[in-house]
Amino acid sequence: MQKENEQYEDYLEGIRKQIEPFTVEQLEAAIVAHWKANNERVDDELKIYLADRKWKINDTFVWTPENIEKLLHLNRKLINCFEKFKNETTPVIKKLQKHKDENDDFYFYTEACITPDIYMRDENGNLYAPENGLEMILTESINNDCELNVRIRSEDGLNSMIYLNKEMNRNKDWLLKGEFDGHFISQAIHDLNCHTFWSFPDILKINHLEMKWQVVQYHNEDV
Repeated sequence: MQKENEQYEDYLEGIRKQIEPFTVEQLEAAIVAHWKANNERVDDELKIYLADRKWKINDTFVWTPENIEKLLHLNRKLINCFEKFKNETTPVIKKLQKHKDENDDFYFYTEACITPDIYMRDENGNLYAPENGLEMILTESINNDCELNVRIRSEDGLNSMIYLNKEMNRNKDWLLKGEFDGHFISQAIHDLNCHTFWSFPDILKINHLEMKWQVVQYHNEDV
């Protein structure tokens, strides 16, 4: 098994070296071709292509005033989603916490998940989800590997929401290149930037956020 793992890692390293001279355009063509040939699955080889594309694009990306405002706008929208979650779940949590205080075997958590999308626009101006191409692959990769997800357990309380924690200001992330001093950049932007295969131009194209939240209640019973 160890030998097979080593051979597989050598195979992946060979791919990394092979695509080093690729341009962004060549990488994007390889991404789409591999996606189609691999039954539209995000596998390790595709992740290497996506990662190399991301870093090559970000390496030359310039924070213009327009780009700065776009990111700040997205940041505000993400914060707004989690503030809605907090406001809507506060009375639910208080009610469930009272129930938990009266039942030692009762537990609960509330959970919110935000899915970002890059929708296309048809000739009539209507938005629609891409059915193929790079935009769909990017969406699939982020939804498979990095959901903007927060879970509040019964013992945590609402103060555990990292996406609304002003003490966790991500404006010093090095890829932001010092352009956001004086601004609050949320953990959600950091997660999109550092924990996905999306480049900054991809992130700035996000034009739809879907938030789902749920309450999970359960009991434990010793046997």
